[in-house]
Amino acid sequence: LYLGDVEKFSRYFDDPAVSAWVVQQSGGQTSLPAYLATRWPGHWRSFQLERLREDGGWEAPILLEAISEGVVVNTYSGAMGDYVAALRPRLSKLDKAKAIVEAFSHIGKPYDFDFDFATDHALVCTELVWRIYRPAPGKAGLELPPVRVAGRTTLPANRLAELYAKQSGTEQAQLEFVSFIDASEKRKSAYFADEAAFRASWKRPQWDFMQP
Repeated sequence: LYLGDVEKFSRYFDDPAVSAWVVQQSGGQTSLPAYLATRWPGHWRSFQLERLREDGGWEAPILLEAISEGVVVNTYSGAMGDYVAALRPRLSKLDKAKAIVEAFSHIGKPYDFDFDFATDHALVCTELVWRIYRPAPGKAGLELPPVRVAGRTTLPANRLAELYAKQSGTEQAQLEFVSFIDASEKRKSAYFADEAAFRASWKRPQWDFMQP
């Protein structure tokens, strides 16, 4: 879940509809950052603190995700892997704000190594996105249908890529393409690829060495 740094986050959600909703929820706060800082002060502080990179530089957290250490705020370099796709929900700022508030409520929970969506006491990476963007009364969201794998309800990341590919260019499209960092084990390199490459990525063989 991309947040941007604190300055970008605050600027993006400086929105009348978001402010009005925050007032209703908090009874006093008028901005989303102030609301989060008051409701979850420890979580908000972790979002503000820069992290030391391996090269000795400092980097601001810009992401919220579920990893093996649990649900955390993380930096760009700390979260990146061999393949990275960025997709933007086609939702209002208010609906995104509601999703982020729910996401903050999950910070600190452990990672779900059972990959089971039945409960929320522990969360796997895609489950975090699925839960916070589920449609609810007064909140538009994303229809991200889970699937059954080994007897459990879950949502593989590749399923999200497939959903995007099948909805892209239609009125049912829920996500917008932002960026795709592709990689090749044979070439031992990572590189920016286009939207067409991402649309086709879910059809690739499971193992990287089998890719052309």
